[in-house]
Order: sequence, then structure tokens, then C-alpha cells
Amino acid sequence: MSGDLRRRTAGRAVATLLAVDGVFHLYWATGMTWPATDDRSLSLAVLGGEVPFTPGVLLPLVAVLFGAATGVLLFSQRRFPRWTGLVTFGVATGMLVRGLVGIVWACGVLDGSGSTFFWLNLLLYTPVCLLFGTAAAWLAGVHRHLGRAVAITLPLVLTAAAMVGAYGWRPAEQRGYRSPFLASVPSRYLETPVARFHYVQAGTGGSPVVLLSPGAAWAFAWQEQLTALSRTHTVYVLDLPGQGYTTVRDPRFTWDLKGMTAAIDAFLTGMRLPSVALAGNSWSGGWALAYAQRHPDRVGRLALLAPSGLHERDPMTWEIMKMPLVGELLTNLAAGRGTVAPSVRALFVHKERATPAIIDEMWAPGTANVNLRSNYRLERGLDWRETQRALPSTRQPALVIWGRQDTVLPVAQAGRFGALLPNADVRVLEGCGHALTLDCPGQVNGLMEAFLR
Repeated sequence: MSGDLRRRTAGRAVATLLAVDGVFHLYWATGMTWPATDDRSLSLAVLGGEVPFTPGVLLPLVAVLFGAATGVLLFSQRRFPRWTGLVTFGVATGMLVRGLVGIVWACGVLDGSGSTFFWLNLLLYTPVCLLFGTAAAWLAGVHRHLGRAVAITLPLVLTAAAMVGAYGWRPAEQRGYRSPFLASVPSRYLETPVARFHYVQAGTGGSPVVLLSPGAAWAFAWQEQLTALSRTHTVYVLDLPGQGYTTVRDPRFTWDLKGMTAAIDAFLTGMRLPSVALAGNSWSGGWALAYAQRHPDRVGRLALLAPSGLHERDPMTWEIMKMPLVGELLTNLAAGRGTVAPSVRALFVHKERATPAIIDEMWAPGTANVNLRSNYRLERGLDWRETQRALPSTRQPALVIWGRQDTVLPVAQAGRFGALLPNADVRVLEGCGHALTLDCPGQVNGLMEAFLR
């Protein structure tokens, strides 16, 4: 086969692949999700992470794919070589980078993307990217030009470095940390097939109240409420998997609503608590809500503090955690106290309450490897469409508290909970942020005591 014929054949093959990919994305831009059942399943299968498959996202990508296909085809015919050569070089780089990442993912290091993506990546995406990326690199003349070889090697080296940071490096765990909170309230543990649950308990009389540790935090965050509520109730503050000092026992545990609600159920069953008042803040508010919807006979009242539970996009700092490789890398890079401290302070309106001791309590237990990994695992696995759909049929009396100055979940969501929950009492607190239990403990205590009385 002559050189020109090989060149045209390689160009047509790569261009056809890009065009077919563009056709699929154009089809999905119409709202169709075949071969998946819904847009979330489609995103997880195609990308390994949750990205909106909307026209605003897909149509620009379609234009890029068709433009790239045209550029590669024209370059293979030696037409407009200056700009079509750059397009071809870009296609080669992108495909080879994706192929390199795919090789690592095929080793099983990727969390939260599901078995469908694993097998598609192993058998289709990675081989295709490596094969056609190599063809595009040959077409671009990388093998003949040292400068081009160096230029295509640089992003591959940077990608390899990012993968080492994401999958080959683990931040140091603060194993020697001694919590001031646990010095005053001793730890307790419950062994179950799901997990070895860490919890604290106070009060010996009155109806049971279970406080679920706020998302990405642990039991200490309820310290003020533990003291206040234990005067009239038996209060349990529970670390769920991925929080504080709880360790998962079940090797099949899933980091989604099914897994987290099963963990709550295992704790209540193990503690022989047939019916409780259940409370949560942020993610754990959503978990409490989901549990009450699945087990209405076991939850008498709900206290939801700035809860998740609506099918809304999270802040970009959390949304980006859904992307494979990116989530793992950012989690590791942001694990240091210097990075955690300003993030903690941003949860408070009363900055003086975000003391160094509070920051240490938030940071140190969170450095446990399983706790770090739980952040992106849960961000990828939690699907709040289920809880939102069930809100009108959630009959338990519910106290919904929100801080007016919440920088994580917008206070406008409080109104939506009030409209959708049949028996909701919604309170918006002025001068309070997302960390309600620590930022505005007095107001929260008063509302919860009155609600649970």
C-alpha cells in the first residue's frame, strides 16, 4: 500500500470514528438515552461520572466532534495542512491521553462508576482510543518530527503524574489525634455485619433521638445538641460509613442511598430501637429523609438541617468530584489542614466559632483513607431523584431549618421542602451558615427541643 493510500485510509478511519461519536451525541441531545434507561445511567456508562446530558452540554461537543472529523479527513488529503494538522495532532493527543487513563481504570482503581463503565472502558473505550490515537499520531507525523513527539509526550507525562497523584499516593492519616470532644463523651461501638459503628450516647430517659453526623463530618458536630437534648431524651449521635471512627465490615457496601439507609437500619436494629426521631444536617439530612421514606414505621419525627434530598446540582467544588480521576486527585490534594481550614470557615457566618480546635476536629478524623474516599464515592453514588419524588408522600412531622447565609445549599431550597413535604415546619435563621449545629447552636437547640417535646 502506498504512503498516500495509507494516509487516506488512516484519515478516513479516524474521521469516521469521530463522526459516529458525534452522531451518538447528537441523538442524545434530542433527549433520548438509548441504550441506557435514563440520562444519569447514560452519563455513568459513557463517562464514568455524572454529567448533564443536555443540549447545552452536548451540542457544543457535537460541533467539536464533527469539526475534528472534518479536519482529520482534510489533513489526510493534504488540504489546509496548517490548521488541519493542528486538529489532527489534537485528536491524537486527546485519544492517547484517554487511552492511558483507561489502562489505569481497567486495573480496577476507579470508584463509583459502576460495572457497565468498567467493562465498556476495558473492552471498547480504551482499545479504540489507543488504536485510533496511534493512527492519528502517525497521520500527524509524530514519528518523523522530534518537536511533535515531544509535544505529544508532554500531556501524556502530565496525565501519568496526575494518575499517580490520584491513585498512587495517599495523604497521611492523623492517627495520633486525640479529640477533645471524645475526652468528655466516651466513644461507644456497635458491631454489625454492615459496619462497626462509632457513636456517642447521653441521657437515660425520654424517647430516643438519633442524630446522624453531618456529611463530611462526624459526631462532634452535634456536641451542643447532644447536651441540650439529652436533658429530656436518650440521644445517640451516629457516625455512618465514611465518617469519624466507623469502619465498614460489608465488602459489598455501596456508597449510595441504598447503602447509607441500610447502615442506618443496621444500627437501629442492633441497638433495638424500633422507632426514633431522626435528625441530620446536609448529606445526613438527606439520608435521614431517605430512611424515613423507606421505613416510615421506624421514624416518628424528622429534623432536617439544610438537608440534601432535592435533585439539584451541587456547588461546583462538589460537582467536579463526580468526574473520574479529577475527584480522586482533588481529594488527595485538598486533604491538608491548610486547605481544609478555609473550607470549614466558609461554613460559618460567626467566624469566631470556627476556632482552631473546631478546625482540627473537622480535619483530623477526615484524613482516614476510607473517609477521604467516601467524599467522591458518595458524590458519585447519591441520586436524590428518589427522595424528591417521595417528598409528597412523606408523612412524618418534619422540622426544616436553614441558614439564610448558607454557601453550600441555597436557602431557596428551604421553600421547596416546605412546599413538597406535607407536614413540614420550615424555619430560616438569619445570620447562620451551612454548619448550623456549630454556627448557631442556641437557635438550633431551641427549635429542636420544642419540636421533639
